[in-house]
Amino acid sequence: MKDSQRTKYAEMINVIANTCLLFCDRKSMSSHIDYDMEANNASSMKEFRQRSTFCELSNEVSRWYDGDVDLSTLLVDYQEASGIFSDFKRSYSIDLHNADVAEAKRQQIFNVINFLNPVVDTDSDISFLNEEKKSILYKIKEEKTTQCQAVFILLMVGLIPSYSSKKGAASHIIDDFHFLMDFLRKYGEQAPTTNLAKSSPILSGFETWVRKNEESEIRRIDLINMTRIYLETTFGYSSALSTFLFNRQIDRIYPDLEGFWSDNEIPGSHFWKFEQIANGYHLYEYNLKNRILESTKYECYIYGKSTDDASFYVCHPSMMRKIVEHDNIDLFQEWVDGDVTKNKNGTIIKLSFHPTIRMSTPILPKALYRVENTDFYDKTLDDNKLSKINLFNEDGYSLFHNCYAITIDYLYVILDDKDISRLNVNKKSPTLYLKIPKSLDPSLELLTLDDEWGICNFHNGDSYFLVVNSMLYFKINTEEERKQFGIEIVDRIE
Repeated sequence: MKDSQRTKYAEMINVIANTCLLFCDRKSMSSHIDYDMEANNASSMKEFRQRSTFCELSNEVSRWYDGDVDLSTLLVDYQEASGIFSDFKRSYSIDLHNADVAEAKRQQIFNVINFLNPVVDTDSDISFLNEEKKSILYKIKEEKTTQCQAVFILLMVGLIPSYSSKKGAASHIIDDFHFLMDFLRKYGEQAPTTNLAKSSPILSGFETWVRKNEESEIRRIDLINMTRIYLETTFGYSSALSTFLFNRQIDRIYPDLEGFWSDNEIPGSHFWKFEQIANGYHLYEYNLKNRILESTKYECYIYGKSTDDASFYVCHPSMMRKIVEHDNIDLFQEWVDGDVTKNKNGTIIKLSFHPTIRMSTPILPKALYRVENTDFYDKTLDDNKLSKINLFNEDGYSLFHNCYAITIDYLYVILDDKDISRLNVNKKSPTLYLKIPKSLDPSLELLTLDDEWGICNFHNGDSYFLVVNSMLYFKINTEEERKQFGIEIVDRIE
């Protein structure tokens, strides 16, 4: 091994020990790697041991985060962020461990995070900085990864030591975690972002994940990864345009899940049903008890390159109503990773779900088993003698992808007789269209007829023009509501 390569491995192992990046202290690391890092450093290791130790730690980190975090890359980002932080000067940093943190100082860091958002194209948020400091932030915004930015923010708030520090014991990691959640939640309340991010569903997911783990399982690398995920999602949902682009790049898959499923290997009176739709699935949960059949209709979307790396996103039936009412949605959605079991014919027979540290409120069971003999369940759904209760029916809605035409300046949705009645329109022509100006939002310029947009009708009578990928919506029930957005009902396409 070349001396430079040996030095590189020794340095990275020492940094992991000094910063307590993967372990709460040097003693824990020593026990884990079977080498005394309290009395020695990695330079004393044999060359082969240096390489094998670092490679094994890298493999462990990759397993912890399902391949989403590369330890070598993280350490490069850590070093770069520490250098930038040193140049930025500590006068702008705070220590979240200090109960007397001035709100003005906290707001300055909020402004720095706002500036790092790619959709922000001015430096008005950081007007309190001189030109030298602004140039430093421009560098980290334009040239560095979100992971590097996450490390920089954690350094700014005193929750991790610098790359070269040797005082890194993480003796109060749970306290640090809660300080971080409180800081990010307060940031989200004032951030220029959509309601999807303001409701902090990701933070609730992190808290759920931490509650399910022992304190010894929480590490500083978790704080970095959580901050990275939060920034990526918050920045991704910071405008209708960025939301549209963020959602468009995600791969959806559509495995054959149609039919009945049980959350027990032996099917019972509590069962589920997948029904594939154009862009995902309806997932019905049924509970039969005392001749009463209760049902809940969820929406389910599956993301990934294949079923081998599938993530399941499930929306509660009340979620869309909460979105249009600008209400908190963190209790109405769940992200889980899914493992698929197939039989020898390639048919999926079992789905195993694993909570992630992303947004997560329990909806799905731990596993679903495909029901082979469905006669009982078919008859149950067809039995008109049962009392049937559709839970949350009042929050239900129908989204019609009735997009019809796109011109240079406008989008057109064709209206049917039910639409015309709901929108309080006198039908003076055999065909009427909803005419939406693209000037309402830059994301509308990117729409095609293959995208999901149209009229969303809630069961309570409210109607909205809705673009799914951008979560952009405009209430259109009355002429007065339509007029404030420049939306019209016309009888021709111009």
